[in-house]
Amino acid sequence: MSKEKSKEEKNKDLVARMYDGLNTGVFGIMDEFWTEDMVWDGPAGIGTLRGIKEFEKVLRVPFKKAFSSKECIDDIRIAEGDYVAAYGFEYATHTGEWLGIPASGKTIKLRYMDFWQVKGDKLHLNWVLFDILGFLEQVGYDIEKVLAFIGSKPPEFFDSVETD
Repeated sequence: MSKEKSKEEKNKDLVARMYDGLNTGVFGIMDEFWTEDMVWDGPAGIGTLRGIKEFEKVLRVPFKKAFSSKECIDDIRIAEGDYVAAYGFEYATHTGEWLGIPASGKTIKLRYMDFWQVKGDKLHLNWVLFDILGFLEQVGYDIEKVLAFIGSKPPEFFDSVETD
């Protein structure tokens, strides 16, 4: 007699399968895991993405270009009801530009926290935190100096900084 999985176990399995899909680097498969109207709410510098197409275009494609041999591994994954939370690391080599930071060639360990809401049998909402300052430190920036520079300038200073 087999024991049926709890809602929480099914939801954690859904996240595990989605990570497997992300780790393949294959595009066009996220609709298997996400609702059509999914929302990915990420950190400053990336922002809120609505729908799978925007998620792939704005986050996944640039991330794949910036980081080779990427693998997401949760150290902690818990679930309660329709929610799953995780803490872990993206292990990758920084081989392309990301968030305006040129490729460093360095192997990085990008810390993250994810919180998902499951709707039916798919992921619907995702609140994400990346340790961007930790990333900068790993690729060679002196964070104390970066923050001192930023703090020494008024917000209007950055209005004149050109970006692509």
